[in-house]
Amino acid sequence: MCMLAMGIAAVEASAEPGGEQCAGVSITAHGTGLQSNIQSNLTSAFNTSPNSLACDGSQGSHEKPTVSYINWGSLLAQESWGEEPSEGVTLNFGPNNAYIGSDEAPTLAQKAEIESHTEGAKLLTIPVAQYAIAVIVHLPEHCESVTGGPTPGRLALKWGVLERVFRGTATSWTELLNGAEMTGAGCVKGAKVQRVVRADRSGQTMLLKKFLNVINSKEIESGKTWYALALAPNNLVWPSEGSDPVVRAEGTAGVARAVEERPGSVGYGALSIIRGGVAKFIPPLGGSGRPTFWVTVQNGVDLEKNPTYADPSTNEEAEAKAKSNCEETFYTDGAKKWAPSTEETWIEVTTAKKEQHYPVCGFMYDFSLTKFNGVHPSSESPTAGSVRTAFDYLNFVLSSGTGGGQTHIDEGEDLLSLPVAEEAQKNVLKRAREGVSKIAF
Repeated sequence: MCMLAMGIAAVEASAEPGGEQCAGVSITAHGTGLQSNIQSNLTSAFNTSPNSLACDGSQGSHEKPTVSYINWGSLLAQESWGEEPSEGVTLNFGPNNAYIGSDEAPTLAQKAEIESHTEGAKLLTIPVAQYAIAVIVHLPEHCESVTGGPTPGRLALKWGVLERVFRGTATSWTELLNGAEMTGAGCVKGAKVQRVVRADRSGQTMLLKKFLNVINSKEIESGKTWYALALAPNNLVWPSEGSDPVVRAEGTAGVARAVEERPGSVGYGALSIIRGGVAKFIPPLGGSGRPTFWVTVQNGVDLEKNPTYADPSTNEEAEAKAKSNCEETFYTDGAKKWAPSTEETWIEVTTAKKEQHYPVCGFMYDFSLTKFNGVHPSSESPTAGSVRTAFDYLNFVLSSGTGGGQTHIDEGEDLLSLPVAEEAQKNVLKRAREGVSKIAF
């Protein structure tokens, strides 16, 4: 197999498939809506940035290739690459479906299914950014605000309480208070907690369930652990649904609206979407002193065994977007710190409980292949030019320094650039760049 290039340095002209840097054709990609905003920023910067890995038209006489990204959702996008496609979904690895954006890592079975439509290619799971899950609440009927507690104006959830809420065993709002008080004339302080969850398959659900497994790895229902529920087909099952039914809503925006409409409810979703204007969880309509807000979550224990709590955002509940508060997150395989090769599955990657900052964090990914030539017949065949542009673009996404893709990720979309470490098995950015270097036609 002939690689397009190695490493992340600017690619010199070569006779390898795809030709010289920026000499490819314009492409389109599809995937999760969670990446829509940042992909829009990055695809634009790809043609305007002064970074050496961008394609601004200065690399040669050829026209600069463009990249477009369309929100299909992770499921449909991955089906278009052969992952258990639904009836009517057409297999397509061509220029109009040149890479896949996802908020979940594929399981071994899903990875194998995609690879079965190629001639010996490996699926590359390439992390591109970090994101945080915000836990959102709507206080019970007539409860107007929260006073006291570790995070005045909002609730602070201990690890065990967070896990029991979503397990359906912490069913009274009195169990969530953690030293705080709910105020308001007629406030029903002992009201029942109503869980609001995704009605569709979601990497955000998987991420939350894997963190709940870090908190409690024991069997929680009918022989199932949180980890088993996270990896179950479509990850739609929640514990205790027989005695404590959940409310389901489509998409993160749907979950946010459902919580906004239901006093006494708790939900979850990516910070970038929750703060993106779909519901009132930030000032002036939400946040501290209001009935709707996102909570802080326990992130560590100091030397005196006093819990500390962290916000999912670096600027807390401000109206303006900032970064996910995931700096120095300790990503593990459930035991040791770990960043696998992009040819492996990242499905086991999760966080630890004790973090420097916010603990419910994870990655969004872009998928590619180690070999596009020879994929099974489809509506459109990949070309050396389309693979060249996908390679160039993903290299740019992972670039640092002035105008680099990772710098753009840190600029106000409630995401965070990838972690860097000295050791390869802990250095996520290094692993991601190694993955891009394996993309070939």
